[in-house]
Amino acid sequence: MDNSVSENSTHRLHSAGYTKIGAEGYRGEGGLFVPLLQEKVLTVLLLECREANSKAAIAAQEVAKMEILQASQENDLLTMPQDDENFEFPEPVAFESFEIERLVPCISEEDVNAQKIATEGNLKFNERDRNNAMKALIKDLLTRPLTRKIGMPHDIEMAMEALSQAAPHVPELVKFLRIPLLVAQATGAPPMIRPMLLVGGPGLGKTHLAMKLASVLGVSSHLVNYAPAGSAGNSLSGADKSWGNSTTGAVFDTLTQGEFANPVIVLEEIDKAASSSSSNGVDRNPVNELLGLLEHSTAKEHRDRCAEIRVDARHIVWVATANSLEGLSAPLLSRFQVILVGRPDARAAVLIASSVAQAVTLQMGACLKPPSGEVLQFLAPYSARVVRRIWMDAAGQAVVNRHEEVTMGDIEQSIGVIPKSTVRLH
Repeated sequence: MDNSVSENSTHRLHSAGYTKIGAEGYRGEGGLFVPLLQEKVLTVLLLECREANSKAAIAAQEVAKMEILQASQENDLLTMPQDDENFEFPEPVAFESFEIERLVPCISEEDVNAQKIATEGNLKFNERDRNNAMKALIKDLLTRPLTRKIGMPHDIEMAMEALSQAAPHVPELVKFLRIPLLVAQATGAPPMIRPMLLVGGPGLGKTHLAMKLASVLGVSSHLVNYAPAGSAGNSLSGADKSWGNSTTGAVFDTLTQGEFANPVIVLEEIDKAASSSSSNGVDRNPVNELLGLLEHSTAKEHRDRCAEIRVDARHIVWVATANSLEGLSAPLLSRFQVILVGRPDARAAVLIASSVAQAVTLQMGACLKPPSGEVLQFLAPYSARVVRRIWMDAAGQAVVNRHEEVTMGDIEQSIGVIPKSTVRLH
């Protein structure tokens, strides 16, 4: 639009006794023209509406928190109705992935060359080991391009259908992913997928869903576990080079050693991250380093503490899991799209059990048919964690027995006598 035309229109409205109220209740672009005499009244009303909406959003968040806390206190056992005679076991959806031909810059050539010069000129004896390690790292980086591929599903709708079968109880996940993937497919640009936080009680398959995203996108994945003493802090950005056991971080390693600029990094049990005391006695929360990594502007030039080389971490797909939002800071939560993972119904339980079993079979490198019939119905009542445990042993037994598919006999041989009634195996 011609600015002069817009300014002339605004001038005429002001001359006629009108003024402009912005979207926030005061001056700004895209506002509303109202009579000058009503400006104060309408401004107050707009501010009151905004305050009411804010209170409603806070109230909704509190309700969500209560639902999450309640779900986290429930057990991991699912209920499989026995009287559904029309229940049909769905066939799994297969899909393939492809990589966008366009490569994106991922590793700073300036920093790599600077570190190369620094290691060649550093002859201090007490830094010889670190020098040798850095020389090997620089040599490895220079033998490959400093660009990386972008992973994308070949058929997005088919990929979303496959994800729906893996996560039938989390429809928000599919809805959240579809739009950025379709936009990326239309433009040829890397998909802009915001960080996700999967929240729900234990045993609902949150980690399995997070890892499933990697296969949907056709990219690699990396798991960072915050549960053990909440000590995952340095694992993302690396330990400072002044430390004797200095190592590069997961972000740097995943981008430099892998093929993709958009790998999936799973932050498991982020709610269990605890503050740990540093050497100078200052409490340091290991999740604080995420704040910069989850911001598009700062992630573009993420510098590893050990390698002192910048990498472009903007395209990383971040998926965190948590049993509860309790203890997570407001700044951290504001960077995530919170997705609630509820307890699946009977049909969803069947789909999840089938998806978990097939994922385990693929990881084992075995050639076995997907679970079906009595076997699938036996697995469905259990949590994803337990299904994985049972299937891993039973699939191994089936391979030993040279079966094309896992039978109830394989399950019985692997876990012992099958109970007449479903019991919890946690």
